[in-house]
Amino acid sequence: MSRLNPYRIGFRTIKTAIGMALGIIIAKLIGLDNFASSAILVVLCIKHTKVHSLQAIVSRFVSCFMILILGSVIFSLLGQNAVVLGLIVLLFIPLTVVFKVQEGVVTSCVILLHVFNAKTIDVHLFVNEILLLIVGLGIAFLMNLIMPSLDGTLKHFKKQIEDQYTQIFETFSEKCKVPNQTLNIPFDDLQLTIQKAKSIAFRDVKNHFVRNENSYYHYFDMREEQLDLMRRIALMIESIEMKDCLLDQLSQLLAEVAHNVNSNDYTALRLHSLYEIRIELNQLDLPTSREMFRTRASLLQLLNELEEYLVVKSQFGSLKYHNGTNTVTN
Repeated sequence: MSRLNPYRIGFRTIKTAIGMALGIIIAKLIGLDNFASSAILVVLCIKHTKVHSLQAIVSRFVSCFMILILGSVIFSLLGQNAVVLGLIVLLFIPLTVVFKVQEGVVTSCVILLHVFNAKTIDVHLFVNEILLLIVGLGIAFLMNLIMPSLDGTLKHFKKQIEDQYTQIFETFSEKCKVPNQTLNIPFDDLQLTIQKAKSIAFRDVKNHFVRNENSYYHYFDMREEQLDLMRRIALMIESIEMKDCLLDQLSQLLAEVAHNVNSNDYTALRLHSLYEIRIELNQLDLPTSREMFRTRASLLQLLNELEEYLVVKSQFGSLKYHNGTNTVTN
């Protein structure tokens, strides 16, 4: 037996309910015919973001204005009957595609039915429908100006991702001390978390009319790029077959990275430590066995991947919050 979804009232549901009630009250107070249709306009234009809402409102207003003119002219010429109604819809829907306002087809059909049922098609009908659009779409726009801040959610995702990065690098550090070990790190779960965070950051961009980018989105994008490098680092650690004199230094470096995941201040210092290990690796005697050769090759590749990890962050810079302050992260 299938389980029912948990009952909850979201912020968008509250806005829709209030908007519908206001639409009907205002339209009725003005004395508009078909005043209940203003509630339909509100429902269709309540969106998840301000930008999407504005796009929906513009699309619906244009399409409704088009159908109002088209319906009034054709009904006046051919009569108000079902066949003519179907003909208008047949002509109108392709027209909305041409003008890229097909999102407003459903709303336009409501206006078209008002014209279809009108006793007389005159200026009063035209003004009535325009006022209905202004009331319904206007209230929807005002409702969508009220959007909950996503900063708290984004900060939560940021901390969650940084905590997991810290745990992963601590695991890397420990495993460098124990060669030829398999790492069981939930990279796929972390990837999903980052993708969710990017989705919310992108939605936050769409909640601002004058902002076309989001520092959080670039931050999570940077973390996703680092995640690919961490996957390769894990493969290199698993490829280490025997104990090497540089493993202790590498383990210490990975521990430093783990302890400073949320800091950008020491990136240059860690790169300096990495270069010192690489110089020392180049000065060592050549390997005397296949196992040692493969281990040295894995160490060299690991240093390359770790260097790229640090460079990615140094190129990102700082995370700018919406209030103008900065936070530095690694």
